[in-house]
Amino acid sequence: MQDQLRILIVDDDQTNLRFLKEVLSEKYQIQSVSTGEEAFQIINQFEPNILLLDIMLPGMDGYEVCQKIREDDRLSKIKIILISAKAMANDKQKGYDVGGDAYITKPFDHLDLFSIIDKILVN
Repeated sequence: MQDQLRILIVDDDQTNLRFLKEVLSEKYQIQSVSTGEEAFQIINQFEPNILLLDIMLPGMDGYEVCQKIREDDRLSKIKIILISAKAMANDKQKGYDVGGDAYITKPFDHLDLFSIIDKILVN
């Protein structure tokens, strides 16, 4: 369990949280929160390898969370996968511009998510 990768899920939709936790918990150590502010409260103690970050969050949105993480040298090594129903090219580009490592649109297949996780961990 100690070598198990840690994923922090940030999503305000409880259905999405349950789905992601169910799919990922067999392979990874999971923590989840509903807001960007809560992510910053737990991130230093949980020390995630990956952040699954919804874009549309109450308060601080996912773009802002991603950008703040990239600006913090202690957190900048965390891989960030942005998740959103926003599928327009400019939305995706903004995700990469603020420092996202990957961008996946909802709905998505959990096998695609595993593939993206494996891909960004290699880089």
